[in-house]
Amino acid sequence: MLQHPIVLLVQNIESLYPKEIQKHFSIIKKQRSEKLYKLIAQAKNDEQLEKTLLFRKLFGKAYTEKNDYLWRNEIRLLKEELESFLIQKEHEFISKNNEAYNQWLLVQAYDKMKYLQGITEKYESLVNEKHEYASYHYALDAQFILLQNLQHITPDVTKRMEAYPKYIETWKELLKDSFAVDSARINLSIAQFNWLCNAHQTEIVTPALDDYFTGKLNENNLSVFFNNFGKSYYPELELKLASFDKAIKAIEIVTQKNALYNEHSIIIQMALGKELSSNGHFAKAHEILSKIKPTIDKDFAKHRTVFYVNYVTNLVKNKMFKEALYVLEHEFTTDNQLYKNMLLQSRLLCYLYLKDIDNLSTYISFDLDTAPFPQNYMLKVIKSAYFYLLQEYDTALSIINSLIQPKFADGIMKFYNPITLLYKKLYTITQKNVLQKNWSEKDVQALQTMIIDFEATCDPEIKLVSIYTWLKIEIEINIAKKQA
Repeated sequence: MLQHPIVLLVQNIESLYPKEIQKHFSIIKKQRSEKLYKLIAQAKNDEQLEKTLLFRKLFGKAYTEKNDYLWRNEIRLLKEELESFLIQKEHEFISKNNEAYNQWLLVQAYDKMKYLQGITEKYESLVNEKHEYASYHYALDAQFILLQNLQHITPDVTKRMEAYPKYIETWKELLKDSFAVDSARINLSIAQFNWLCNAHQTEIVTPALDDYFTGKLNENNLSVFFNNFGKSYYPELELKLASFDKAIKAIEIVTQKNALYNEHSIIIQMALGKELSSNGHFAKAHEILSKIKPTIDKDFAKHRTVFYVNYVTNLVKNKMFKEALYVLEHEFTTDNQLYKNMLLQSRLLCYLYLKDIDNLSTYISFDLDTAPFPQNYMLKVIKSAYFYLLQEYDTALSIINSLIQPKFADGIMKFYNPITLLYKKLYTITQKNVLQKNWSEKDVQALQTMIIDFEATCDPEIKLVSIYTWLKIEIEINIAKKQA
């Protein structure tokens, strides 16, 4: 039963609406469905989710193939009840956050009543405020209903014929607006697909839809948002930032009236913060990420993990080490192993920059080698630096040499391989000169040349990663010390 759809559904509902679902069951009075829900929701291990055990607790008798129909029927009833609950919750959420949805519902209700004045009033409201609420689809549907009732709204045939051209023109505009939004959404997905192909070095390029429809579509706040969000995946930084700016301004107009798009606004600001951080604008990234942090915590729990990983990473890049450690100690943790390793990396980098040997020792004792690739690569680099700070150069070199092998030289990791060689060079020269008052000019020149060559040929983003900036600072400090 562990991966049964009903188990996954119950677990998700329990995590999001624990109080609301209990209130729902107390109202509907379906005791067996409630009991099955609680048995699944409160299960503490896989054994408690065994089908035969659940059946016995639910029906008071042993499970057999012959009475399996009881089980299937109860699963069906519970699923129907949970889906009914979710429909109710979604309706409440949309109704609370988007007045255009309520206007559209009233059009449906007024149509059934044939309350003609109400249909006209709500239709006009939807059309007049279509841009503020991004209610193009609702307005379009409302117009269908209005035109179906036009013979009753305007009984005079002559006047009705005079009204049609105006409605048809509005219809065309609404259709263009609706189609522009939908095609812009597709453009965003195309841009994300092209970005993934490029990141994985696959030469597949899918053209955006606007190549086919240029000049035929309306431009509105949502189409501007989605199209420019898509352009933010293009490689040129200047175009990226300009696209982010246009998209954020467009979506902010919509969110003033339609809170359903608050999540879109948060997602693109998270993306902008990550982009700025990747390109060295750490202070600006911190400003943007700090601004949306309270909203993430309050309203968008599902985005907290990705947000905090990027937030902490940028704090480290911005040399805000104490702030990053405070967040890790007091504000965020995760059980996701991938992100757990990324946060551990940030923690270790903080201690490395602060040269906090004691705390490094505490966390280095974890078995970093068990982390999946490429996290284990980064963690091993930091581990080698820890032994370097302890002046255990043989151990530091042994760890760094283990990373100079073919499996770490493919794909994106090939960009990090020169950093590994720089670490090895630093350790070798430091060990060689440990008893000398000054490093030889030849050794100093060798390190300086390696840094110059690396920065001249590497991807600009690689120069900004923390394991490299720490290394560069360490080399510069040692060179200055040895040359003094």
